[in-house]
Amino acid sequence: MNYGFHLSTAGLVTGMRRLDTVANNLSNAMTIGYKADVLTLEARRPENLENGGLYPDTNQALDALGGGTLFRPTSIDLTQGVLRDTGRPLDLAIEGEGFFVLEKAANAAGPSNDVLVTRAGALTRDAQSRLVLATSGAAVLGIDGNPITLEGQSADLLIDASGSIFQGGEEIGRLQLVMPADLATLRKEGRDALRIAGGKTVPAPEGTAIRQRALEESTVDSVATLAELMRISRGIDFSMRLMQYQDQMTGRMVEAFGRFA
Repeated sequence: MNYGFHLSTAGLVTGMRRLDTVANNLSNAMTIGYKADVLTLEARRPENLENGGLYPDTNQALDALGGGTLFRPTSIDLTQGVLRDTGRPLDLAIEGEGFFVLEKAANAAGPSNDVLVTRAGALTRDAQSRLVLATSGAAVLGIDGNPITLEGQSADLLIDASGSIFQGGEEIGRLQLVMPADLATLRKEGRDALRIAGGKTVPAPEGTAIRQRALEESTVDSVATLAELMRISRGIDFSMRLMQYQDQMTGRMVEAFGRFA
C-alpha cells in the first residue's frame, strides 16, 4: 500500500473517532450529572519497529515517518460538575465522589451481578410513591438494597448530607452511595446511568455529601467542546484531501508506467 495513503487513512479514522466522542459530549452538555467521555490518542510505531525489526529490507526513511495514531478505549471524566440550586425538594446533587444506586429492570441486559449507578439527581415519585429518576423511571435504592418509598407530600421531605431521608420528623430511609472498587469497571449505560461491571463496590468516602434542592451540571464545557469539534472537522477535511492527493499521485504513476510498458 502507498505509505502516504496509509498514514492519511489512519488520520481520517482517528479523526472520525474523535468526532464521534466530542459530538456525543456536546449533545449531552445539558444532561444532568453527565460525565464527559475522554479519548486518549498515542503515536503508533511503524509496523517494522513494532515487530522488532522483522523486515530487514524496510525503508528507514519510511520508519522515521511513524505509523500514524492509535486511540485507547474511551475513559470517563469523573471530575465534579458545577452544582445549581433548583429549589425542588426531590432534586439531589452529590458533592464529592460517589454514585446513587439504581434498581435494575427485570429484563435488563448484561450480567446479573452488574450494578447500575448514576450522578443524575433529578428525582420524582412514581405511582407507587417510590423515589425514581425523572428521566428513566429507575428506582433509587436505599442502604438496604430496596427502593425508597415516600410518605405524605414531597414538600415536607428533608434529606441531610449523609443521605438520610426524613418526613414528618421521622427517618424513612437512607440513600445508598457507592464507588466502584475499580474505576476501570465503570461503563456508560445510556444518557444518565453507568454500569459497574462485576458489581464490586465500596461505600462512598466520608467526605461525600448530599445537597438537597440542587443538581449537578454536566462536566462538558459547551464552548470549548464546540471549538474542539471545529478543529477536528478541519483535521478530517485535511486528511481527506491528503488521501485524494495520494490517489492522484498513484494514478499518475500508473499512467506514466503504462506509457513506457
